[in-house]
Amino acid sequence: MDKKKQVWQALAGILCLVIGALLAVYAGRGYTQHRYIVDAAACRMDLVVMSRADLLASPDTGSVVLFHGLSANKVIMEYLARAFAQAGLRVFIPDLPGHGRSPGPFTPEQAESCSASLLRGLAARGMIIPDRTILAGHSMGGAIALRLADKFRPAGVIAISPAPMVAAHGISPENLLFHSPPLLTPNTLIMAAQFDAPGIRDSAADLAAHSPYSWAKFYEVPWNTHVSVLFSTTVARDAQAWATHMLQIPNIARLPSRANVFGCVLGIVGLLLIAGPFLREMVGKNTPAAPEASETRQPVQRVRGFVELGLLSAVALVILQFWHPARIFRLFEGDYLAAFFLIVGVGLILLHLKDASTGFRAQRGVLFGAAVAGLLMTLLVNGWFELTLTGAWLNVARWERLPLFFLTAFLFLYGLELLAGPVVNGGMRYVSWFLLLVLAWLFLSAGVLYFHSGEILLPLLSPYFALLFLSSGLGIQLVRRESGSPSAAALFGAILLAGFCLVIFPLS
Repeated sequence: MDKKKQVWQALAGILCLVIGALLAVYAGRGYTQHRYIVDAAACRMDLVVMSRADLLASPDTGSVVLFHGLSANKVIMEYLARAFAQAGLRVFIPDLPGHGRSPGPFTPEQAESCSASLLRGLAARGMIIPDRTILAGHSMGGAIALRLADKFRPAGVIAISPAPMVAAHGISPENLLFHSPPLLTPNTLIMAAQFDAPGIRDSAADLAAHSPYSWAKFYEVPWNTHVSVLFSTTVARDAQAWATHMLQIPNIARLPSRANVFGCVLGIVGLLLIAGPFLREMVGKNTPAAPEASETRQPVQRVRGFVELGLLSAVALVILQFWHPARIFRLFEGDYLAAFFLIVGVGLILLHLKDASTGFRAQRGVLFGAAVAGLLMTLLVNGWFELTLTGAWLNVARWERLPLFFLTAFLFLYGLELLAGPVVNGGMRYVSWFLLLVLAWLFLSAGVLYFHSGEILLPLLSPYFALLFLSSGLGIQLVRRESGSPSAAALFGAILLAGFCLVIFPLS
């Protein structure tokens, strides 16, 4: 690509970012937010209190305590929070332990216990009145809202796609966050997305069906997934209606803006546009010490690569049944993924030891450029999500885990680079590289189903890892093509992968 095209591409990306940022700011207008660090018993939690800027919300009018799901945070709940605030309610949104900006450790039991302590503390200080409060939550947070309702006795409960609490509908006991169903209270609304996992959707329906109260309702939100319900106008409107009815206040609320969602997508497009020229500047000006051969890889070599990866993935799952080398990472289920990366990566490097040693022969400038590019792109992407859609910033506790997680990710991605070979037919190589990742992920998912590893987060997070690998794979391939260095490509990708994993897995 010539310089002129690169400049225009970068300018287009910057324009997308500017427009996206303006949309995010626009969506947040009209609301006041106050952030607190709350000590609830032995739990320290980051809490945001939101209300409409033009209304003086009070505990007597009504409050909502809104709990997020597993691997989420308070920022991703803001659309629903704004919907409640539009109804004149004051909304309390905590980061549960190990999530967002709240320190760990996280366990499901700890999250429930800390949430109960938070409710008691808010009530004791007069910030909420139980019979003027709605408990609401999504996924794990929906289950917590249901489980605390019998003790707290709120005015109503809204559970959106609550996490299953009974081994039924294909869900094994080791995959449950909570192992006993709650005693539902009156005035409970349970919603589930049409495209939720069948176990989640059917378990939610069972909760309402087995309730002794006629005021426990369930319905399915059409054309939505487990995450999209958080930005659904149907869910927001029904949550407003249920809350105002239970609190016996007029429902004159409008729906909040979703401009930040569109701004987030636009900004990601902008970052992808900027990434190309940026990476070429960082690594393309350097010439690798040992240029790669330009011959194409034979089909038999590609098949051999898939077989090797499949066998090593199976071996890794067996080893992890007896020995877990990455527990020191203290990431809830993320340490299992890091151990898998470590075992498979070392195995691939040992199988291709000669190619592996040759691949490290790159100029220092190439490796330095790839490392700086990876770090800057990680900060830009995380910062963008923090601004627009979800709390994704790496705090100190997560930065401390970065070096070790980066090492495991690097070994794994370096092994994939050895299997994928030089960039000759770019389209075919990209597809082959991505399919190798899909194969490894299928083995991880099979570990949940057949080895009963209990690592339920891995299949649940599959769509987000797929988006990560599809987008970061373009950058990895560009670095490999421009620098000719598999180690530089793996270095760049490993920083992105480690940054993503350290944001999305809770601290344990």
